[in-house]
Amino acid sequence: MSGDNAVELAVLRTALARFEQTGASDALDAAFVAAGAAVARARGDRSDLPADATEARKLLAGLPALTQFAAVAVEEAARAAEGAGERLWRDLGLRSSPPRWDADERSGARVLVACACAPFERRGPAWLVPRLLRLAAPRWASLLAEELRRSDESRWEHALGGRYASVRRRYAPRTKRATGGVAEVVAGDERTLEALRRRLARWLAAGPEPETIAEELEAAIATTRTPARLA
Repeated sequence: MSGDNAVELAVLRTALARFEQTGASDALDAAFVAAGAAVARARGDRSDLPADATEARKLLAGLPALTQFAAVAVEEAARAAEGAGERLWRDLGLRSSPPRWDADERSGARVLVACACAPFERRGPAWLVPRLLRLAAPRWASLLAEELRRSDESRWEHALGGRYASVRRRYAPRTKRATGGVAEVVAGDERTLEALRRRLARWLAAGPEPETIAEELEAAIATTRTPARLA
């Protein structure tokens, strides 16, 4: 690393201290800007070039203040993600514990935060946020799909809302005497379950909007199912 970045690091430490004291979002924003300045000075002539994960890890190892900032930023991002997970699980009426970022996801998030500072002007929050959303999306989608696979019909009726009757009529197994349930479709078809995982992963990575979950569930079922016929 090159450059004497004592001034930039002092500004970063001050911003972090203010955030820890107040929890103010503008203090965290200021710390992000200061981290970008400190990283730029440390990188010298390479300050305008995008850093990869290997360089980001070296920056974290060489700049304790950056490590501190990354830890704080990741904690805030994890708290927001976990709050969203809790709301989603509650809205769907699921009884299991909602997911949280695991150790690997937190480690990956710290690297992404460092990358977002290098260079800050070309990356920053706009670059970082969608990548943080994608970080845990596949694992969370698998957990959510598995919860739905084990759910009974009342849970599917709740999750699909106004779409439930239409989805059941078109895709649930039927005989001349009775129509099955949506729960049977997902529980009994691995292809539908995999389609559900993929669709939910994209939905989570894009920034999940609770009001569109029923649309995503219906689309996943429609991907692998043809309208039911009488058996």
